[in-house]
Amino acid sequence: MSGRYRARIDGRDIEPADGWQVRILDLPHGLISLGGDAGSILAAVEGSGEEWWVTLRGRRLRVELRTWRERVLAEANVAAQGAAGPLEVRATLPGLIVAVQAEPGSDVVEGAPLVTIEAMKMQNEVRAPRAGRVLEVMVAAGATVAAGAILLRLE
Repeated sequence: MSGRYRARIDGRDIEPADGWQVRILDLPHGLISLGGDAGSILAAVEGSGEEWWVTLRGRRLRVELRTWRERVLAEANVAAQGAAGPLEVRATLPGLIVAVQAEPGSDVVEGAPLVTIEAMKMQNEVRAPRAGRVLEVMVAAGATVAAGAILLRLE
């Protein structure tokens, strides 16, 4: 598969330099070989879903797996609200609320699922853009929302 790839590792965006190729070879026992123009290295991989860890040259790194769209929307939401103070978590697209995982007063960690929205027959989880306490939930399962609607507020 060709295209541009970017990884977010331990909170830092990494993108291969122009002209580089990255190849990943799946090996037994949770090992992968990362190869490119500069050579190759072995790494141990563990995890599932969106929670992955890679041990590389003795360092254990958390790797986020997000689509480009998910990453851009999450970053835009945090940037628009600022890093401090209450944060309004908004719907990224119009749809039907199929589940609300967050409750007022509950503490959430960054990346925790808050609300599930169904749009175009696909379910999309809205995740916490940062850790915090849920101040207020504005929606309930069965409601329809417009893009940009406030779903909840985080402290």
